[in-house]
Amino acid sequence: MEVISQIKKHSLFASVFALAKATVYFVPLLLADVLSRTDFGILEYALAGLGMIVNTVINLGVPGAYPYFILREKRLELQPSFKLHVLVLLIPFVINQILFFFFELNINFYLAFNVSYIIANQVFYSTQLKSHEKSIVAVILDSGLYIVLLVYYIFSLFGLVAISINAINVFIILYAMGYVFYSIYNFFKHKNQILIDGYKIILRFSVHLLISTFLIFLITTSGRILVEYFFDFEAVGVYAFYFRLSAIVVMIYQVINILFFKKLYTLSPLLLDEYYYKFFLFIYTLSVLIFFISPYIVGEFSDFFTLTFQSYKNIYFILSAQMVVWIATALNSSIIDREKLAAINNIKFLGLSVVALIVFYFCRNQMDLQFLVLIHFTIISTACLIQYFSLYKKNIIFRKSALTIASLYLFTIGYYYLILCP
Repeated sequence: MEVISQIKKHSLFASVFALAKATVYFVPLLLADVLSRTDFGILEYALAGLGMIVNTVINLGVPGAYPYFILREKRLELQPSFKLHVLVLLIPFVINQILFFFFELNINFYLAFNVSYIIANQVFYSTQLKSHEKSIVAVILDSGLYIVLLVYYIFSLFGLVAISINAINVFIILYAMGYVFYSIYNFFKHKNQILIDGYKIILRFSVHLLISTFLIFLITTSGRILVEYFFDFEAVGVYAFYFRLSAIVVMIYQVINILFFKKLYTLSPLLLDEYYYKFFLFIYTLSVLIFFISPYIVGEFSDFFTLTFQSYKNIYFILSAQMVVWIATALNSSIIDREKLAAINNIKFLGLSVVALIVFYFCRNQMDLQFLVLIHFTIISTACLIQYFSLYKKNIIFRKSALTIASLYLFTIGYYYLILCP
């Protein structure tokens, strides 16, 4: 009976996960075909550009502190104090409303800041759910923003709403208000258990996670921001479309992250290294395979792809390879956090960020979208190897994983210059 129960449990999870992640994956691609390229670029700038980076700042590193204190350190007395965080998140949200309604804040920034508030809440609650192995609810919550966009897309098909960024903004703010009301209710429900001193203990630890999370997101997800800075929102739309298309392999990582979240904080580095390098090789092979077969599949349902693929296929290839490195940095971040190496690694990431800014400054006059993507891929790969070096300095060795990432980067660059751009 126990075996049957486990099969039913995992089958339900697989079904929910497939539906939720299909929504996350396909909804932006569907919206790319109905929105103008500029509006799609503005939406992506909010969803996975500025909104994602601002989320790391306003969340103060608190979500990452939860598994550390509750799972690793067993500081269960601090658990109620985490609930104070939802009120802290309300502060930037309220400021954003004031700036928009009374000081005419640009809607592009208003949308991005509202999205950052939503993502901050999703990450905060989802991390707690994963820590207690409530995987199904965590998956749905992680996909909440895209479920709202799916509702908008369906409404637009029936002509019930306008096809514009302004209409999407209304849906986003309504969803954000749901978190506002729930946060206030949840706080007052547990206010007698919450200790201010407990929250201070959490913040003293999480500040290092805040800096490291901000820096890693700045390095890995700043592509849309860089594209908007050097070009325009239409270019952001093109970049974001192929980024989304490449990210299908990230769903495999997300399954592992949800199902084995606790193990990432407990397994030995030697065993993790063995799993990781094989996983990276598998994901890279799959990414390249998808790149080659996508013209025969995606072109059948996406006009956006048909109109842009020939012009941007080199960018698509680089982004496909970049996904593997992105996954590696995400996995490494969990190890960095659990080994309390965030503060040390932050100094290296800060140095890398400064070098990256200098590179972009000196290359600004000859910058095109393809060259920008190539530089960004190099920066992310360097960040990943820096993480391995930080772990190595503490005698935590991921030799096979580091060699695999370095080899895949060199192979990608070689194929790009010798085959795609001879």
